[in-house]
Amino acid sequence: MELVFLNHKVEEENINLVVHHNTITGLVNDSNKTIFNLLSLKKIGRGQIIINNDKVAKDEIFINQKRISEVTDNIIFPVYVNTVEELMNNYLRIYNLNVKDPSKKLKDSLKIVGLDEEYISHEVNTLSSSEKKLITIAIGLLSNPDTLILEEPFKYLDLKQEKRLYMLLQKFKEQYNKTIIIKSDNSDIIYKYTEEVIIVKNNNILIDGDTKEVYQRVDFLKRNGINIPEIVMITYLAKKDKEVKIDYHKDIRDIIKDIYKHV
Repeated sequence: MELVFLNHKVEEENINLVVHHNTITGLVNDSNKTIFNLLSLKKIGRGQIIINNDKVAKDEIFINQKRISEVTDNIIFPVYVNTVEELMNNYLRIYNLNVKDPSKKLKDSLKIVGLDEEYISHEVNTLSSSEKKLITIAIGLLSNPDTLILEEPFKYLDLKQEKRLYMLLQKFKEQYNKTIIIKSDNSDIIYKYTEEVIIVKNNNILIDGDTKEVYQRVDFLKRNGINIPEIVMITYLAKKDKEVKIDYHKDIRDIIKDIYKHV
């Protein structure tokens, strides 16, 4: 699902933005959630919206909104649900999803995110933060969305869970042609796990493009108060202070290879 916003007026800002189909795109520093809400079609301003090369009329917004699933970082479960099954069924009702076999659908969604189907009977107040995070992502998958927007998806997860979730997102992208948007304040996560990035400052797009290329503009980003990924700073300082001829990489092992090669 490709999302294009042309000359879009949001809170007096003129926004032009493209989220390419079948990519993992990072969203950084949108503290007021202006762009976050725009991408989820929750808060639309004045301007043109194009989805998969088709112009979207105002009365078509809601239809397309249902093709986007948003998983926020705010993990608060309703007080009137006791078990994970009740929680997930509650969201089936909210999404108004007609599922032939709801029990199987819920268990399959849990399995996808790496949770055993036995979790279906667990009480929500006994869940750990990482379990809650994974269950919210499982809920986000119930509607089989074309675009999945995840706010701080790796928060609370250990390294093993983090890698598993990233492999899952890659599978969504490559095998099921899903578009993934990751909103995070952690520049290391964005640099490591995304292909393209949108960096926002004062409700406006400061810079966007290929993640690796964007973060190579270290001086520009520092002047604008944007956090630099640790692995980028290592390379930047080596090139600037030590005059080592190495390239920017996402894996520290590749940097070490470059250093051995050139030093």
